[in-house]
Amino acid sequence: MPILRFAFIAILSAAIPLNSPWDRPPDQWTAADATKILEDSPWAPSKVTMEAKYTQKQLEPLTGMASDSEINTQNTNKVRGVAISRGGTPDYYVKWMSAKTVRLALEKMHRLRANVAGTWPPLEAEESPDYVIAIEGDEPMRIFRNAKEDLQDTVFLELDNGFTLDLASVQFVDGAEADSMRTEFHFPRQIEAKPAINSDSERVVFHCRATAKKEIPGRSNAIAIRVDFHPKDMRAQNRPDL
Repeated sequence: MPILRFAFIAILSAAIPLNSPWDRPPDQWTAADATKILEDSPWAPSKVTMEAKYTQKQLEPLTGMASDSEINTQNTNKVRGVAISRGGTPDYYVKWMSAKTVRLALEKMHRLRANVAGTWPPLEAEESPDYVIAIEGDEPMRIFRNAKEDLQDTVFLELDNGFTLDLASVQFVDGAEADSMRTEFHFPRQIEAKPAINSDSERVVFHCRATAKKEIPGRSNAIAIRVDFHPKDMRAQNRPDL
């Protein structure tokens, strides 16, 4: 029996990866570790789903062509449709920015890029007062910053208990001190003095959609994505980190 028990433990240990960067103290991370955290980890899923974008245009009475112009929309026929975004990986990353692991990885990259001799203080990060999800890139920022829609209606978190968590605020980070140009969506950590998200949740889905008021030819002028996060896997050194 002891031999069988030992064999079972050995098989179980082999099945559970214990060498992820976030299983180790941040001061032991390498550049490759920090990059993995920031680009392919529970806090930065590599898969971003492009959602369908519902459209509504008017049939111009003079030309007979469909238009999304808001001028002279009276007495015009509505033309509804669905525009499907092309598949593939977007040219930006979506990160759960409020996690200490992500912010520590960013600071680690700063130190590595600085390449300054001497002893650095230990890596530390304060707990964020909000849950923050960030979308990197100047194009998404342009769209969100000048969106036709009210982002309070089109950006939210879908919880696995059937409820949704509404957007609290939006911040645009694009100064010289920014790690990367990004749009930050802030959600409340607590609702009625209780955690808004259960750290053992199987899944939390981030939804966002926006269309730029001013379209630029040849460039993306709309964004509609969803990203699945798994809070139960978002643990650093076996502690929840949201």
